[in-house]
Amino acid sequence: MTDQQASLSTFSFGIRRLVLVDSAGFCYVEVPVDNHGLILGPGNLGKSSLLNSLRLFLLPENNFKNSRKKFAFRNASAGSFYTNEESYQHYFPSQFSFLIMEAENPAGTHCQILYRDNASQLSYGRAFVPVSYDQIRPLFWNGDTEDGIGQAVPELSFSRLSEALKKLSKDTRLVNDPAKLKAMLYSSDLMHADAVRYSVLPLGESDERRVQSLRTLILLLFEMKADDQAMANAVASIIEADKKFVDDAFDFNVDDFLNRHEQLKQQQNQLNRIEKERARFDKLSRAYDAYQSLLGSQQDFAGFREGLSNALHDIGERRKAAVEVWNEQSEILRRVLQGLKQLEAEAGALQGEIRSADRRLKQAERYQKDGELLVYQYGEMTLQEIEDIQKEELESKRGHLAALKSAAQAEIRLAQIERKKQDLERKRDTLKERESKQQWQLQNQLDEATAAPLRAVDQRLMLASPGEDLDADSKATIEAFARLFNATDKGFDWFDAEYPGQPARQTNFAEQYQHIEGELNGLEKERSELADTAHKEHDRPVLIERTEKEIRAIEKDLDTLSRYPAAATTLRDATEEKLAAEEQLVKLEEKARLEHDTQDAVQQKVARAKAEKDRIEERERELANLSRSVGTVEHRFPFLKTVESQHSLPIEKVSVAAFDDVQKQLDDLEEHRRNILDHLRQFVYLGIHEDGEGELQKDSPAPSTLRETFKSLEDLFAGMTERWRVLEEQIAIHNETVASYRQALKSNHEHIARFEAQLNRELDGVQINDLVEIRVDIHTDPKFRNLVEEANNIDPYGNQLQSDAFYDRLRVFVADFFGEQGGSKRLTMDKVITGISYRTRKANATSLDKKGQSTSTTALINLELVYRLLKRVLYPGVALSFPMVLDELASVDISQMPSLLERLGKQGFNLFSAATHSASAEVIYLIGRHLEVGQMRTGRPYSPQRTLVFWGGAEGFTSGEPLSHWADQTQNSLLEPVDE
Repeated sequence: MTDQQASLSTFSFGIRRLVLVDSAGFCYVEVPVDNHGLILGPGNLGKSSLLNSLRLFLLPENNFKNSRKKFAFRNASAGSFYTNEESYQHYFPSQFSFLIMEAENPAGTHCQILYRDNASQLSYGRAFVPVSYDQIRPLFWNGDTEDGIGQAVPELSFSRLSEALKKLSKDTRLVNDPAKLKAMLYSSDLMHADAVRYSVLPLGESDERRVQSLRTLILLLFEMKADDQAMANAVASIIEADKKFVDDAFDFNVDDFLNRHEQLKQQQNQLNRIEKERARFDKLSRAYDAYQSLLGSQQDFAGFREGLSNALHDIGERRKAAVEVWNEQSEILRRVLQGLKQLEAEAGALQGEIRSADRRLKQAERYQKDGELLVYQYGEMTLQEIEDIQKEELESKRGHLAALKSAAQAEIRLAQIERKKQDLERKRDTLKERESKQQWQLQNQLDEATAAPLRAVDQRLMLASPGEDLDADSKATIEAFARLFNATDKGFDWFDAEYPGQPARQTNFAEQYQHIEGELNGLEKERSELADTAHKEHDRPVLIERTEKEIRAIEKDLDTLSRYPAAATTLRDATEEKLAAEEQLVKLEEKARLEHDTQDAVQQKVARAKAEKDRIEERERELANLSRSVGTVEHRFPFLKTVESQHSLPIEKVSVAAFDDVQKQLDDLEEHRRNILDHLRQFVYLGIHEDGEGELQKDSPAPSTLRETFKSLEDLFAGMTERWRVLEEQIAIHNETVASYRQALKSNHEHIARFEAQLNRELDGVQINDLVEIRVDIHTDPKFRNLVEEANNIDPYGNQLQSDAFYDRLRVFVADFFGEQGGSKRLTMDKVITGISYRTRKANATSLDKKGQSTSTTALINLELVYRLLKRVLYPGVALSFPMVLDELASVDISQMPSLLERLGKQGFNLFSAATHSASAEVIYLIGRHLEVGQMRTGRPYSPQRTLVFWGGAEGFTSGEPLSHWADQTQNSLLEPVDE
């Protein structure tokens, strides 16, 4: 043994203890598994569940989904397997359920703890802590009770547990990922304590094949009475894992192999069909060239369409602008015309004012002329005086007229004349007196400042005479009164009353004398006429008519006299109004002339704007008709809708003629397109081109479809030489694959034989019970052997396909080998190896016997084989202390027990079995330790449904050594039978 081998032999891996908390029917159970042991208890207690829980620790799983395949928990009474939910609820029925395994390896002792994970359905998690179980037992069970049985820890929960474990060691790990679990459980990096700290079964190699092989062997360790098929599957798995390279794995996908041949054959037939249609393709190519030469018409159409769209947009904008200009000019013209009409109305009004002023001027001139003639007749008399004289004369004439018409009135009138004569005579006398006092008139005694305002009020105020000089008081009073008037440009204001200024004048006493004498003479004449007419009736009408004329003349003079004062003002005002109106009229006429010029200019602009608008609207109608024509073309050729323009036609070139040219080209293009489409559809019909989406079957396939299809056919025919060459290469490669498959079939057949021979060499010298020689036979499917022989008879080299006869025979093999089963037809090692059988020879026999052995003997042979297989998977040189599960130990012959225990010990296995109380004392004695798990119950469990408790060590027999060497007897006095 080399130094390295010696050092490796010291690397020991072992499982020391198994603990279940509120799980598998137990409240708390703690059993040692580092030596042979027998679990005793009534039937259906949960003993087998306790043994089988080891699978949960050794397999890298995190849930119970597909538990049949993962764990194979078998329901022995029903002859079937437990469901996922049944298995999960059995081991993890509550939040207090925990499973703990204490193990040791070169890095030290550690505990693996399984707990219920409520994060997802059927899941459980793992915690790893590098301490012995004795250090963490108080976290799960309180054993310090008076009866020594113990009780549940009330505050037990995973959160509290994880905190406590992390405080115990910084190397505590919580792991749920299967990949990480594989790396931790199966690590063989023995030189690094951290890497191997939680390893249980170190693999020789860490690839997935080894892991799967180990999984198969672990399940076999719990089923040592397994049938030959289970052993065959294990052997197949080990054979594959035993190969040097992963690529050497036996995985012959017959379906792929046959499908590849069929593909190559179809390719060959397809190439032949294509070659037959080369003449058709030449016709298609010529048609396509012509089609290509006209393809630009699509772009021309798209360019015309875009140009038309631009032209429509442009003409719309121009029409809008033209209408705005036309409306604007029309509005300007309307306003000009409205202005002219207003000017005409104003001019008419001014002309009416001028005519009115002319009439007023003529009338005022007549009034002024008549008034001047009338006033002239009265000399220096005022208008008032003249008016009074005229009114008095009128009154006199009216009385005279009445007297002429009536005798009674005549008498009255004569009396009036007499009285009037007397009044005139008195006036004449008064006038003589006033003339004598003329020197004392007030205007001669007062200064002009005092006289002027009083004269404005009434001339008579200043012509009055007191007949003497004014005394000082009177003069002061008059002057004070005069000062109350306020002088203005036109005269004087008396508070809010206005008085125009009057010139100073002297009284014409001579004229007044003459007037009075004239009136006296007139009265006398009237008296005489009245007196004479009384005797001359024939003269009366003439006198009446004359008097009436005189009355009308006086009335006319009075009217003239009433109008005379305002005539000058009217004449002045009318003249000013006429001049102003004439001046305004001249301005209006000038303005009207300018407006007429503006009207002419605006009318020209309106005419031009309307002509431009009409021209643009005509162009717009033309473009609208072209747009409808474009729509008609797109309806005929729907694919044109998807053609995008690269160069838009200038809007000034958009015309009917341009559209006609494009349409003619499109018609020619369509004719060629249909010709091409007929050829392409024929290629599809012949199977040369695949129209998967059915695009070519549409009435109007997209141009891209025609282009891509033709390009595909063009590439197809252009590449025919290359495709023939590639096909020949692929056939040669496929033939090489045939050769490699033939070699794979042969080498795997030989590998199975070599593996069988190697196992038998390892079994040389192995004796079990009365068997002195044991041989293993690995059985393969005879159809597989026939396939190997068939493959040896072909020549796989060359560039021609193998004969159809070879593939027909291969299909027959597939049909026979796989039968009617569905799924993939993959020829793998587990399908090729159909079973394992043993040939044995007893000491007194000369030949090997093929007949079957007893169940216990077969189990022992299986155990030996599993041990050999396990050594191939595990890291070389490691030593195991591993519980070997053998449920229902009663099936083993009692005479074989010593050799079985000895063999297990040498191989590193500790018998871990279960039995009822009916087990013989001899068996219990031979095993040496037993555990009565059904004797004690606690009054304070985690769940009322689970009260069974066992802990503190096993009972057993020893020779010479004190019992305390391996067993804890703290519970011995408590072992009393319990009624289940």
